[in-house]
Amino acid sequence: MVTSRLRGLVALAAMAPFSQAIDCNNWSMRYKKFIDGVCVCNSTVACDTFPNDYLKLSSGEAGVYRTTRDGERFRYETATFVAGSSADADLIIDASTTYQTIIGFGGAFTDAAAINLYKMDDTIQDMILDAYYSAKGIQYTTGRIPISSTDFSTSVYSYDATVDDFDMSDFSIAVDKSSTSHKLDLIHRVLDVTERNLSIFASSWAPPVWMTKENTTLNCHMKGNPGEQYWKALALYYSKFITAYKNEGINIWAMTTQNEPDEPLVKLNAWQSLRFTAATERDFIKKDLGPRMKADHPNLQLIVMDDNKSNLLNWLAALEDSEAAQYVAGVGIHWYSNVDFPLGIGGSFSDLTTFHAKYPYVFMLGTEACEGYIPDWVITSTGAGVKLGDFNIGWWRAHNYAKDIINDLTSYVSGWTDWNLVLDTNGGPNWAKNFVDAPIIVDETNGNEIYKQPMYYVMGHFSKFLTPGSVRLKFTATSGSKSRLSDVDWTAFLTPEGQYVAIMFNKGNNEVTVKIMAPSGKLVEVVIRPTSIQTVVFNK
Repeated sequence: MVTSRLRGLVALAAMAPFSQAIDCNNWSMRYKKFIDGVCVCNSTVACDTFPNDYLKLSSGEAGVYRTTRDGERFRYETATFVAGSSADADLIIDASTTYQTIIGFGGAFTDAAAINLYKMDDTIQDMILDAYYSAKGIQYTTGRIPISSTDFSTSVYSYDATVDDFDMSDFSIAVDKSSTSHKLDLIHRVLDVTERNLSIFASSWAPPVWMTKENTTLNCHMKGNPGEQYWKALALYYSKFITAYKNEGINIWAMTTQNEPDEPLVKLNAWQSLRFTAATERDFIKKDLGPRMKADHPNLQLIVMDDNKSNLLNWLAALEDSEAAQYVAGVGIHWYSNVDFPLGIGGSFSDLTTFHAKYPYVFMLGTEACEGYIPDWVITSTGAGVKLGDFNIGWWRAHNYAKDIINDLTSYVSGWTDWNLVLDTNGGPNWAKNFVDAPIIVDETNGNEIYKQPMYYVMGHFSKFLTPGSVRLKFTATSGSKSRLSDVDWTAFLTPEGQYVAIMFNKGNNEVTVKIMAPSGKLVEVVIRPTSIQTVVFNK
């Protein structure tokens, strides 16, 4: 990993010394070399951890965490606010103007994630769980559970393979308890580790095969029409899943109607995918799924779409129908139409703002994203699969995470959920060989080493500090500073714990100094390193 001299926060008063818990190590026992851009944890070297000094800040003091392309990972320093005026400020936090409320940030409990965790020795397993969920890690607060198998399973399965079992008499989640999955045990361990509330939502890739027209779950379609027996059986199948997990001590907060239901023009993928239109989703909700969940699980939140946000404004049928809309709480968005922001474009952020203006009481939640999903021959992308040790690609992928998350947040999105929590060095296991990347990669060969990539640290700049219930605030640049801050994205929140959190992402190659005016009217000066992300925290 590239190491640089310590620079960063410069207060208008004297700089305070930084504090640091366990530092980042990048020597790999498996590869017998230093791996650029990652932090390595193994059976002899503990994982880097992050101080929670921001919870102990005094009045008039700000804490800053910084992650940079040139090697700093969650570097922590403090600075002191000083008196000033708006004429001196570059960015102003206005606490009187509020926007959306945060649900949370997290990742998915796929079979692959659980299988990889259990390939590790006990010490490494605990390191992974601590890295994501403990107070010394990045403290995720959302989790996505697949309903039965996905491509990130080792085989295709469902919870009821009995043909025409419309009453779900043979429904069973036994596979989630088995050694081929470990999914339930993983979630139980997460709940034991975390000190925060975890909002868990469920998503299905495909129904049991006997419900499909094609007798396959790959790019399939349901038999019959909403309101008829197969669709009612599907709604019951989902309800049985929610109940089964509740009986295991896992309360599911929400479910999406279907993972990526939109029918692609060209079907490039060959894994579990139930396809239907927005109109079919509308009818399924009002005739089957909505009434079933209202009766069986009245507190469950129903999330529609769960697909690429570029399609959001074309997927409004359920919200435009009063019978269906009464059951809908939110929309789920994916980022895959970004295509790694080629030439700096993409993101569909204006569509998010348009949606919020039309449906202000329907939350938007990022329900899936990952890197490594684009073929290597697409030269404007970061390529396919894991690129462990490729310093430039590692940061580019982190850059894309930061850009998407911060712009989603400023466009009324209430959280962002990554895909697989952990993958192996091949980007799997994945029965369909659809290998991608994850923030933490495991050494599946020896079971005693993991690799925390830059994406992990970028996620932490949001997940650790924006606790559920945080409210976005107006955070604007002064007229004289806008052009100078053209490479900087920013957002600010007030947390339920009474702290202001400002996050700034510098996409450019030049250092930028900004003076932030707090709601108190005082100023703090921050030097934002080139290609870096910084989180500034201070008390109300």
